[in-house]
Amino acid sequence: MRSSTDTMHLVAMVNPPTSQYSENWRHPLSRQDWLSAGFYTDLARTLERGCFDMLFLPDALAVPEDHAGSYDTTLRTGGKGSIYLDPVVTLATVASATTHLGLGATVSTTFTPAYLIARKLLSLDHLSGGRVAWNIVTSTTDAEAHNFGFEHIPPKDERYSHADEVVQTVLDLWEGWQPDALTLDGPSRQFADPAKVSRVPDGGRGLSRGPLTLPRSPQGRPVLMQAGASDRGLDFAARWADVVFAVAATAEDMRDQRRELRARAAAAGRDPDRVAYLPAVQPVLGPTRAAAHSALQELVDMLDLDDVLAKLARLLHAGPEELDPDLSAEDLLLRHAGATGSEGFERMLLDTARRERMTVQDLAIGQALSQLHYQPVNSPDAVAEELCELFDSGAADGFVVMPALYQSSLEQFVNGVIPELQRRGRFRRSYGSAGPAGAATLQERFHPAGG
Repeated sequence: MRSSTDTMHLVAMVNPPTSQYSENWRHPLSRQDWLSAGFYTDLARTLERGCFDMLFLPDALAVPEDHAGSYDTTLRTGGKGSIYLDPVVTLATVASATTHLGLGATVSTTFTPAYLIARKLLSLDHLSGGRVAWNIVTSTTDAEAHNFGFEHIPPKDERYSHADEVVQTVLDLWEGWQPDALTLDGPSRQFADPAKVSRVPDGGRGLSRGPLTLPRSPQGRPVLMQAGASDRGLDFAARWADVVFAVAATAEDMRDQRRELRARAAAAGRDPDRVAYLPAVQPVLGPTRAAAHSALQELVDMLDLDDVLAKLARLLHAGPEELDPDLSAEDLLLRHAGATGSEGFERMLLDTARRERMTVQDLAIGQALSQLHYQPVNSPDAVAEELCELFDSGAADGFVVMPALYQSSLEQFVNGVIPELQRRGRFRRSYGSAGPAGAATLQERFHPAGG
């Protein structure tokens, strides 16, 4: 159980044009200027007003394809993955518009050299005063491999083994400059002390020898974030991650996942309290419970059955003949296991389909509405109470908040839920006073001194 002074972490996941709600891009309450800097800076200022830990940008390196290798469905429907700006470039604009908000950038270890990862992220980390997190992904699809000149994506174990080497090399590059290596000693004419700058040990595993062209991070090193949910992914997260982004449909699933992650972190020789488990939630709010459910129904009413079935077929690489709305969703998922490239996400879909005895139509609607993530639907005070119960019971160390609509859903959360969390003593009222420009670094936020 939590102590009375423990507070949760909150991260906002931002991936327009759809978020997890497939009709986001065409909803009248959603902004459509997600190719402009103003979309992200306005949203970031809202999150900073709410004292969020971080804005996190996911990424993929190809437009998602269907079973025939076509991207038509994704682009015609505005499906998830149809648009991705480069996260590091986008977050550079956010950094200039904010002072405290963490900046979470997704970068693939499969197709990005270790030196380039280390240099890009550390550049942004210096420019933002120590607010960067690296969301580590291995990439999952052949479509992404094709964009980098490869015929197929490597097998999962091979991708994760390579990712282990890349992460270790990036950390070695970040640590190559000792904290006091940059001396700027004018009288002695010494810019930096070369004795305090080193190459990557053991020749950099053939990935990079270093040293990096940048001194040590203002926060020691950027925060590491990861979302692996398979056995191999959990081992990877337990070894490296400061923050784990998880998908779970029920409170019990959250508790089970968090216990498993903490056990694996301990087995890896790490302090489990230094690994924050943050499941995804998609709150739908209204002044009352009835109003919130009415708002949810409005989201459902914008869905078109043929459209959501086509999107589900694209996701699972299924043929049109398999999308009979009345057939078993469980059978469909079992036939196409592995299609999404995310074992943990597919396990959550399958568990939910079994538990709720879903038809293909039910699954298509749920996938288009929220991707079946945990969805509190209620007034702000009731949603705050629900999140506190999850936090206090050990189901989560905080949450990744996924808005249904940009930017109104996050504005509602900041205006309604955040004050209720603060009133209950479960969320910060300010960012504090340590660190550059009066703000704690992101590492200090997740790992406070003595914490």
